[in-house]
Amino acid sequence: MPPFIYNLREYQAHKANGKGHPPYMNAKDSKFLKGAFTLTVAGVIVKLIGALYRIPLYSILGSEGIGLYQYAYPIYAIMLTVSSAGLNVAISKAVAERWVLGKREAATRVFRISLVLMAILGFAGFVLMFSLSGWIAANMAKDPRATVSIAAISPALFMAAVLSALRGWFQGIEEMTVPAVSQVLEQLGRLLTMYTLGIVLLPRGIEYAAAGATFGAVVGAFIGVVYTVVAYFRRAKIWGTNSGEPAEPWGSVAKEIIMTAVPISLASAVFGITEIIDLGLVPGRLQSTGLPPEEATRLFGQLTGGAFPLLNIPTIFTGALQMALVPSISGAAKLSDRESIVRRIRKALAITVALALPAAMGIYVLAEPIPALLFKDWGIGKVLRPLAPGVFFLALQQVTAGILHGLGRMKVPLVNLIWAALTKAVLTYVLVGNPSIGVVGASIATSVHFGVAALLNFLAIKREIGDVLDGPAMLKISLSSAIMSVIVGVTYGRMQTLIGWRLATIAGIGLGVVVYGILVVATGAVTVEDLQSFPVLGRLFKQRNRK
Repeated sequence: MPPFIYNLREYQAHKANGKGHPPYMNAKDSKFLKGAFTLTVAGVIVKLIGALYRIPLYSILGSEGIGLYQYAYPIYAIMLTVSSAGLNVAISKAVAERWVLGKREAATRVFRISLVLMAILGFAGFVLMFSLSGWIAANMAKDPRATVSIAAISPALFMAAVLSALRGWFQGIEEMTVPAVSQVLEQLGRLLTMYTLGIVLLPRGIEYAAAGATFGAVVGAFIGVVYTVVAYFRRAKIWGTNSGEPAEPWGSVAKEIIMTAVPISLASAVFGITEIIDLGLVPGRLQSTGLPPEEATRLFGQLTGGAFPLLNIPTIFTGALQMALVPSISGAAKLSDRESIVRRIRKALAITVALALPAAMGIYVLAEPIPALLFKDWGIGKVLRPLAPGVFFLALQQVTAGILHGLGRMKVPLVNLIWAALTKAVLTYVLVGNPSIGVVGASIATSVHFGVAALLNFLAIKREIGDVLDGPAMLKISLSSAIMSVIVGVTYGRMQTLIGWRLATIAGIGLGVVVYGILVVATGAVTVEDLQSFPVLGRLFKQRNRK
């Protein structure tokens, strides 16, 4: 008898006898955390690789070249989310709901149908973006030189769509190692291609060097596809099939996937539209204040190429947590296990705040030296500091959206993001067009945007299942973060005159991590059970706990 069927029957028997959930469900509670931490390790490696290519790439292309490079990515990001992001979540959700019931063949059929849909959409997106590359560069980026970069990245839409489907399958069965490894391989391929083509094509002009850098996304995604396909077929031999299961009709499966994916894709598109808002409004509004196009492009490069990557630091974990939450919560919802749903949501929110709040405070305190250390550009600091609150709000927006998707409330994050995007558009237009505020206004509008979306998502979750915040844990995390930020600020201020600003920045960050880690463990904001969920490191805590 398959273990999944045994677990389902055991679960139903425990519930019928009034015993609550069986012991194995405790392991399921921690499994989504282990999966999230596994993806986080991969995310950290990916970000480190990203730092390796961004620093020399910034030196090779300069802020103007980075601006051309960044002109291509918002368009690529929104078209990718439209063609694949929603289906990725829909696959993991649909697979999880069948997998938890032991229906392996049905889960596999869902994946295969979804793979076909994503390949079609990805190819259509590639053709559309390539065909409109000139129009986008002239009318949205307002710089015809961006045409080559936009065209160069367009094939990545097809590759990334296929890769997203493959990852959705593994996420659905809560096997996060394969998606994690594929992320690292994808980024390595991107790094090698970007750096090589950026140097080789630079003599032909800055626009061609930027295009070579964007083409790295194509090569990286292709490498990820090859690895994930091999991993899928290797594991398929182990899983086997249940030939006695009736096959679900293609039409019904496709309809389920599409109905789930459409609102998520639209929500992801609205999320990507925020970058389009910056692309469409920021350069033009800066030029309206009297700045020449070259200066507007330089400032846009500082905002999107220097500040925004730092804004995304906490999403290394929260993005992974979001992916792990959807199948975990949807699986529990399929079993009508409200107790496990509430417990997992409460834990996810607590860990999100524990990671995002200190990151936001640390970035606020060291807003100038951090980008100067990474990109050798002190000017980025003025646009980074107003983004610090957005670091915290973005993390909450991601996780709360994942919770709502797992609960089956697909349209709610979409509506909330629409309201947030409208708010951002108005604020961006007004603030950036003010000569005394300028590009800083885009940072302020972005923080407000994520704050509105996160708040609306949280209120929706509260209406759905009640209070999910762990008050004492939140208080401990807030106090620990505040103490940490003060120590970091004082350390940097005192040590920069003694050992220089570079070493003082590194020392401040390192000391902040150590102090905060000690505080959250000492206060009980992070438990031993949470630490045991970490890959590799968790084994040490388990061994220590046994002793």
